[in-house]
Amino acid sequence: MAFQPDILITTPDGRVMVIEAKVNINDLRRTEEALKRYMVAMQYPFGLLITPEKGWVYRDLYSSLSSEPVMQVEEFDSTRIWRRNPPRQGQEFEAFVQQWIEDLAEFPTESLPPQLKDIVRHYVLPAIAKGEVKAAHPR
Repeated sequence: MAFQPDILITTPDGRVMVIEAKVNINDLRRTEEALKRYMVAMQYPFGLLITPEKGWVYRDLYSSLSSEPVMQVEEFDSTRIWRRNPPRQGQEFEAFVQQWIEDLAEFPTESLPPQLKDIVRHYVLPAIAKGEVKAAHPR
């Protein structure tokens, strides 16, 4: 089955971030590779793979058309970014993460991990202001 991300952040000018929100990840390497391939194919410069406990941030360096230039730039403890306990069911967690992204403008970015904070401040917040955060598939 083809990879289908959970959340997309786009602007009228282009794509910003693709997000894969999962309660559990059985095969991190395979999930990571699928996210990286999607980022390259659909031209998303940033990716976020997130669970209730951990998060990984990815950036496409655009040095080739393969998934190799997409690098993991940060791994972090996601329990520190939630304002409340996240749900433990798949679709509810996806909706929870989408709401968290949409509320980032009211969230103190100082509490975010360094790489994610930089991406949120310079790319995600402007995209939210003039673009949209949407579910990538029906929930």
